[in-house]
Amino acid sequence: MTVKVIATDMDGTFLTDSKTYDKDLFERLFDHFLEEGIKFVVASGNQYRQIIKQFPKHKHLMSFVAENGGHIVENGKTLQEEFETTEAVSALVNYIEKKYPDTIINLAGKASSYLPKSTPIKAKNMLQYYLPVLKYVDNLHPIPDDDFFKVTLLVRDELTFQVRDEINTLFEKYELTATSSGFGCIDVIPSHVHKGTGLDFLLNHWGYGPENLMVFGDGGNDIEMMKLAKYSFAMSNAPQAIKDIASYQAPSNQENGVLRVLSDYFLKGEDCD
Repeated sequence: MTVKVIATDMDGTFLTDSKTYDKDLFERLFDHFLEEGIKFVVASGNQYRQIIKQFPKHKHLMSFVAENGGHIVENGKTLQEEFETTEAVSALVNYIEKKYPDTIINLAGKASSYLPKSTPIKAKNMLQYYLPVLKYVDNLHPIPDDDFFKVTLLVRDELTFQVRDEINTLFEKYELTATSSGFGCIDVIPSHVHKGTGLDFLLNHWGYGPENLMVFGDGGNDIEMMKLAKYSFAMSNAPQAIKDIASYQAPSNQENGVLRVLSDYFLKGEDCD
């Protein structure tokens, strides 16, 4: 096995449901990766400024494919950013507010995230974890003066895939794509951007190929990077459709499955071929 780049999703994959991981084991693994010249990448739909809170000691020695591929950072330096047009964001907000008025809409900007002041308290409390820099606005129109990586929609669970499919049909002309793993959360991102494109950018940047890439994921926004990597692991808690795409299966996120697999292959000398 010639793995030179390891990429992992966060929620439902690297992190337990209580947003923790085995930090002692990670420390040993990370030291090994540094010695062997192996790149460790977090590939997440979350914001860079939120993800790094989980890695205070290592964030400047890691790389990040944040915002579902829209924000690529290496060792604290931004390498690439991809934004939606203001016209597209405005049209999407208009559509959702009119057709699904109870939907919570968050605009993920470069400078800040934006939520309406009318957002229910329960949702505000839940979103604070994911949105460390957040401004509350009276209305989302006019669209705030910022550059936007994505729009996140919180809809009723039973509407998740209906809304996703509507956006993918109606907003194709705006070059927007909606992705979701269910449970009422939809990320709307530029159509040409996903975790696979972000990781492909980094592989080219480092002079590696898919044969050098190992990835871990559990959801719909992990599909492209799983298809890219030679060594793709679905978590045991992932839906069957994700397991069917992956080459291998890891123990669940609750069992620190990512770190267990990495420990087996890199600290115990085992091979996954």
